[in-house]
Formats: sequence, structure tokens, C-alpha cells
Amino acid sequence: MKHALLWTAALATAGCHAKFKKYAPTLGSVRTQVIVTGGPTVDLGEMEGSGTGDLGDAVAAVVNVVQAVKEVDLARRIADAVDVRQVNDAMEQSLADTLGSGPPFAWTADEKSAGALLQVEVLSYGLQVPGIGLPGVFTYELRTRIYKPDGERVYSARTECSVDAGDPKAVSVALGAVNNARQIKEMSDEDIQAAFDSVAAYCGQELVRKMRKHAG
Repeated sequence: MKHALLWTAALATAGCHAKFKKYAPTLGSVRTQVIVTGGPTVDLGEMEGSGTGDLGDAVAAVVNVVQAVKEVDLARRIADAVDVRQVNDAMEQSLADTLGSGPPFAWTADEKSAGALLQVEVLSYGLQVPGIGLPGVFTYELRTRIYKPDGERVYSARTECSVDAGDPKAVSVALGAVNNARQIKEMSDEDIQAAFDSVAAYCGQELVRKMRKHAG
């Protein structure tokens, strides 16, 4: 299965890129912080009826109620299995490894020597299936901000990272056909954790790629 990436970034103002291009080369090194402020969300898709009030509409209504119950149960299963601190660590390590010594700036673990704070806020994470029977994707909704030591914000972007469950390979091994809710319920906590860790690390790499692009 080929992987698909969907990236959308909404910048606060038209001048955000220009400001970031100006400051990025002067930051020297940054420290990173990943925080999760939203829980898992699950969308397993719905069945569409004919809209004429016939038997097909009745069947679709029943199916969609069942899907909604599955979504709640699956979100709870993910929440119980995933240690968000471990997911944070996976993304932060990915950011550190990918940034390295730059560009557009280097990474450091030393808070005192850091020229800025790169903060990634995970607004939500979870699983989305566009339609019943279709392949699912993991989704991470992220808000990335960079602050100078004096508190001035020099970068802000809101980004959605979507990755097919079949790629990277580690996720494929962990989840397989993710539109099968029963399969995920029967997975071990370790397998679910490994899947979300892998995607978090992958999204961390892509965040750095986008920042490099924004920095010009």
C-alpha cells in the first residue's frame, strides 16, 4: 500500500513566513517541547442512504449508529493503550535527530544555550477511515510555534499530518487493515503503542522538512 501525506498549514498572517525567514538563521539552536492537549479521535466512515426514506435509508441509519458506537469504543481502546508521554518522546527524538546541526537551525537539549523554543502541540491524534471498507489513515493535528527567549513568537503553523496505516512499514506490521475495528481491539497495548510512536516519529521528520521549506 502506498503511503499518502496530506499537509495543510494555516499561517496566522501573510507575513509569518517572512518573519520566520528573517529570524531562522539567527536562532543558533533550539530546544524542543512536545505536548498533547487533545485525546484520540476515531472516524470509521458512514453508510450513505438514498435520501428518499426507503429501506436503504433505514439500513444506513442502523449501520451508522453501529459505526458511532464502534468509534467511541475504539477511541477508548486507543486512549487506554497509548502512553502519550512515550508518543511525545518519540516525536521529540525525531525532531532532534532530523534537525541535527541544521538547517535552518540546530537542536540542543541545553535550555540555557538554546536560542529559541520549538513547541509542538498535538491537538488531536487518531484514526480516520474515509468510507466503510476503505483503508484507514492515522491523523495528527499539530500546532507548531517557535518562541525566542524573550517570549516573542517568530513562527506559527497549524498542520495536519496524515499517514496511510500501511506506511511506514512498522505501522503496517503493527496494524495491518486498520478499518477492522475488531482487529484493533484485539491488538496488544504494545502493538498499538508502537504504531502511534512510529507515526509520531514520522510526523516529526515531516515537520522539520516543512520548517526548512518555510525558512527558505
